[in-house]
Parts: sequence; structure tokens; C-alpha cells
Amino acid sequence: MIEVEIKLPLKDQEVARSKLKELGAYSIGAEKQMDVYYNAPHRNLAETDEALRIRCGKDASLTYKGPKLDKMSKTRKEIVVSIADADQTSAILEALGFDEVARVTKHREAYRLDDFMITIDDVFGLGTFMEIEASVPEECDYRSAQDRIFELVDRLGLKKEDTIRESYLELILDR
Repeated sequence: MIEVEIKLPLKDQEVARSKLKELGAYSIGAEKQMDVYYNAPHRNLAETDEALRIRCGKDASLTYKGPKLDKMSKTRKEIVVSIADADQTSAILEALGFDEVARVTKHREAYRLDDFMITIDDVFGLGTFMEIEASVPEECDYRSAQDRIFELVDRLGLKKEDTIRESYLELILDR
């Protein structure tokens, strides 16, 4: 699956929530999430622009993210599997030589609007952000989904030029 995603710093959460509601978005929940990122023993994932993480929240998952596919967004291949035990999965990764790189903790509010997932993330130590994403099959051209996301950015009263391509991990490591 290809995850087509943009991220923007968010100045006013209440204005964003109001605009989302006005456009017909509905809340699908909120939760605290902790993402634990790993580096591989056989290549430096930061150098190859890849990511491997365990996410703990209401559920736990293991996620691989491939290199970003363009210069305008955070669009990349994403593979996600649910896991029953995050601690044991971490132990397996570490036994295989994967090293923990960083942890990112956030409070995430999730919204659905048409086929978009929209989140408002209050990231510990970084601030507040909005992410807008859509998923498309790998064999499809992701650019039309990307264009629709940028149209939604405009409808939300936000600016395309304010989007950032860095992941929360990159922002944490750059502090």
C-alpha cells in the first residue's frame, strides 16, 4: 500500500476541529501513542530514508515505511501488521541486532472525511501538527490522491507551502 501523507504545524487546534466539523469530518477517537523506532544492523535506515517502528496505543503494530516517493509530501510505501505483544516484538528485533533509535510520544485525535484520515497530533517536545493521509494500492498512481489532499488543505484554510516532509522521528532527532 502507498500512504499519501502531508503534515503541517498547527497553530490553533480549536479552529482546526471546527473547520473539520464544518466540512463533514467525524471523530473516530483519540488516544495516546508511543512509537519506538529502530535501525537495522545491515543498513542505516536514516540514510536510506526508511523507517521501522513499533506503535503502542489502543492496539500495537509493527510498521515499515519505505523511502519518500516525491519532494512535495511524505508519500511512501507502508506495510503494517498488528502485533499482540509489543514488548516481545521489541525483544525479537533487538535479538536480531536492531537498535532502538528514539521514542515519539503523542496524543492523537483521529478524524475521517471521505477517504481521508486526518489527525491532530500533540507531540511531546515538538508541538501540534495536522496530518492528512489517504492510502492507494501500489499499482495505482498516487498523484491524484496527493492533489486531493492539497485541495483539502486549502478547504481547511491552511497553506500548501506550510507543509513539512520530515517525520516526527526526523524532527525529534534534529532537535
